[in-house]
Amino acid sequence: MTGVTGKKNMDTKLLVASARSGSTWFVLSYVNAQEHDLGEFFNKDWSYWIKRRNHKHLLEIFETLEGDNLKSKIKFLETERQQGREYFCKLFPSQIDNWEWLYDFYKDSQVYYLQRHNKWQQFLSYIYQSKTGWQNPNPRDSKTISSKKVTCTKEDVNNWIDMNTRDTSLDMTKFKNVQYYFYEDLDLPTPTVKISNYLDYEDLIENVKDYKWMIT
Repeated sequence: MTGVTGKKNMDTKLLVASARSGSTWFVLSYVNAQEHDLGEFFNKDWSYWIKRRNHKHLLEIFETLEGDNLKSKIKFLETERQQGREYFCKLFPSQIDNWEWLYDFYKDSQVYYLQRHNKWQQFLSYIYQSKTGWQNPNPRDSKTISSKKVTCTKEDVNNWIDMNTRDTSLDMTKFKNVQYYFYEDLDLPTPTVKISNYLDYEDLIENVKDYKWMIT
């Protein structure tokens, strides 16, 4: 089965980003990797999301893993590379603790680095999606966007700061081929809808303005 899932004779590609930095937009509009895209492969909840979204080709790959853990995923990528098959992955660095393996495995690969200048808007987007269960994070139709009142706590803020700090702390100089992008500069058409054009996060997230001073 795995003989047809990876793409031969193609450089491995990695997108390093952070939650709500425009990574889905980037993948859909800037990366030609749909045939061998593993998505957020290093996410501990990867199996949950591919089952929820019924990604059949990813479910087939999941069945070949020895376990639903980082060790098994690393072994899969290394074995596939030995057999001449490569994949595209999207990574939020907070999802993986073995950064030394990451630096070594992707040192000669094409790496994209995407972040967002406006951390406040990124934070608002993340908190709203987190509080609403990530029900519709990348809608393709504005009619599917629904609003809901949620509450932000200081614990939520501290958790986001910790996560975002780790997501932006990877030493990108360890990779030889890096292209840098910012969300604010993305201008290619995307099939997804920008939720903030339809929802006022500051109005929907109660207490959130009290913590704006903490987000930089």
